[in-house]
Amino acid sequence: MAEKQVRYWAVSVLSSRTMWFNAASLLIAALSLTEIAVLIPERFLPLQAAVTAAVNMWLRTSTVRPVAMIMPGNTKAVDVPKIDPPAPSTPMD
Repeated sequence: MAEKQVRYWAVSVLSSRTMWFNAASLLIAALSLTEIAVLIPERFLPLQAAVTAAVNMWLRTSTVRPVAMIMPGNTKAVDVPKIDPPAPSTPMD
């Protein structure tokens, strides 16, 4: 019987590049709301969304470790569900 979980070592959420980038993106989006202040000219908002998406895709491919609510510099063992490779697709005739 195959194992259903794999053990990984999580890093601190405060050490995660992805979490910090997403926090900065959230702050930029919140500060650009017209109800708060117009800090980013409206014509740059689509560019901000495109840059955010591109950096998130890059971070998604360059980071593989889970995060946990622990102090920076520490690690924590976490069990995550094992994902098997997809079944080979059958060629279409």
